[in-house]
Amino acid sequence: MINTNNVYVLAMIIILSVTAPWIFISSAEAIQPSGIVFEIKNEPREHAFTIKVPKGWLMEGGIFRLLAHEIGGPLNATESKCDLTLKSDSLGHVYFKILPDIVYAHPGIGGGFFPVGSGYQGAEIKPFVDAPTFVAQVFAYLHPNAYIPKTLKIRRLAGEKQALDQGMAYMNRMLNSIGLQSNQSDVAGGVFEYMEGNTMYREVILSAVLNMPAALTWKNTRTLAFRAPAQEFDQWRPVMDIIRFSIHFNLNWLVKEFQGQDQLARKAADAFREMNRIDQEIVQKSNINRSEIMNDNFLALTGQEDFINPRTGDVETDTDAYRYRWKTPGGDMYYTNNEYEDPNIFLHQTGFELTPIRKRKNE
Repeated sequence: MINTNNVYVLAMIIILSVTAPWIFISSAEAIQPSGIVFEIKNEPREHAFTIKVPKGWLMEGGIFRLLAHEIGGPLNATESKCDLTLKSDSLGHVYFKILPDIVYAHPGIGGGFFPVGSGYQGAEIKPFVDAPTFVAQVFAYLHPNAYIPKTLKIRRLAGEKQALDQGMAYMNRMLNSIGLQSNQSDVAGGVFEYMEGNTMYREVILSAVLNMPAALTWKNTRTLAFRAPAQEFDQWRPVMDIIRFSIHFNLNWLVKEFQGQDQLARKAADAFREMNRIDQEIVQKSNINRSEIMNDNFLALTGQEDFINPRTGDVETDTDAYRYRWKTPGGDMYYTNNEYEDPNIFLHQTGFELTPIRKRKNE
């Protein structure tokens, strides 16, 4: 005998599968991803470092070198330079830039016989400027044709300066030990708005300047720029955090770089390691300093969070803008605030594992 109840249930299933097929789609398949995938990529020219790049973005430029015999001297030829742009499309509606360190000579160099604007040993003669002024100059350089430019804010960054000064302490002790003046730093960030084409942009520019009086030179360093359409800036702001803090240098490349410089290479390498160590201590061990640095990096550089790598157990510091963070063994990342998004499903690959937020000791 046919069970009429079973027939009724089967009929309902057939009807629903035709009239309401969404009922039979699994929750994972129904989810539309809202997060961002990041890939670990090498600096393209010399593999000097790795950096996290949003999937689909373009990468242009990279490490380059100036030759002393072509620029008139060694001041800008003793170390490599980096001019790298990551951008969301060919027009760069959203971009992240690393600008090169450039050495300038004080007007008094060469006995004062070289006028401002001229060259001396491969460096332009240019009066030293503080970091806020330099940041404004970088904006003018990047956007000479900006329409209705507006400076929203420029201010010094005490936390960034502290990290830089402590990193220079080793070198300064060496200079003082032979009776020379210490190097001094200044760090600032600026927020600008301007029209380009038909789009209103907001841009954050960060830079440090180092005054090196013993050598009668000065330079900019750690110069970064990040922009997005003004109305979307807060949405894109966490991307700046992720990219900036993801840079990891290739130690083999560093060794070769220092070996290619002058006889102070070993001391410079020691200074770099000391700077790295102090930076890590500030980030990982001192909550006060860490909080100060994050507060100083207004708008573009905001909150961070500690995540646990499920494979290694290591603590990994990253942006707190996304509560759910996935990682592959190769370092590719996926960030989202939707707990039901599994990148292994909609990216059709395996290997992504969730990196949980570190449990606090007082919990």
